[in-house]
Amino acid sequence: MANPRDRLKLWRDSSLQGGMDVLRASCFDYRYPAHSHDEFVIAAFVRGAQRHRIARYQGVAEPGTVMIIPPGEVHTGEAVECDLGWDYCAFYPTAQFIDVLAADILPGAGNLDFGLDLLRQNTDLADRFLQTSLLASQSQDPLERQCAVYEALGHVIARYGERTGRSVKAASRSADIRKAQTFLADEFREPLSIDEVASVVGISQYHLMRSFRAATGLSVHQFLTQIRLSHAKTLLARGVSAAQTATSVGFYDQSHLINQFRRHFGVTPKQYAIASR
Repeated sequence: MANPRDRLKLWRDSSLQGGMDVLRASCFDYRYPAHSHDEFVIAAFVRGAQRHRIARYQGVAEPGTVMIIPPGEVHTGEAVECDLGWDYCAFYPTAQFIDVLAADILPGAGNLDFGLDLLRQNTDLADRFLQTSLLASQSQDPLERQCAVYEALGHVIARYGERTGRSVKAASRSADIRKAQTFLADEFREPLSIDEVASVVGISQYHLMRSFRAATGLSVHQFLTQIRLSHAKTLLARGVSAAQTATSVGFYDQSHLINQFRRHFGVTPKQYAIASR
């Protein structure tokens, strides 16, 4: 949970392709729990140091670094030193939009790949993203925001992206786990049990739990919570109340939504809704 000295602003800009989330944050005590995104995470760091785990890799992001996390990669984040904390910004473009940009920037065919290096030391690019996030939070001109964000993303693609023709990571997941994920994505509004999910897939509860975590890096419950939070953000950004959103996406009540939202994003549903365009 974020403490008073943690300052996080997360919002959705509906003028950006697909309705892109943007984050500006100064974190001290806040810790990101293990989670993943359906979108890319492209972050830039300006002050302090963040310790993180991304899939099986552990590292530290320092000022002047750019982090590129592909969709679906489970990651965590916390301050190396609580008294120092860390400041950063992040953009969450969809894989589809990144591919659209890449088609105009990179030669060749196949899937876009940013390589194995999740952290890149590039002070100029980090500064560009930080200035872009500031403009995105202040400008009232959608065209100005679009140009700044798309150009910054284009620089990342041109500098670190390449087309390899390799299949995406999700293709390697077993059919059982994909079926479970589809069921959770379809039935997220309902109160679900592990027994129901296992029955749909046709394997034992224990086998499902073990295989699901091995394939995704998350427990079944963590994965379902992320689905619910993702839909909650969409509703909140449209102006739906937190109370109605909570019941619409499968949380017990508004308090449950608030607690999970703050734990995963560092802001409350109300703060996110107010900040979103």
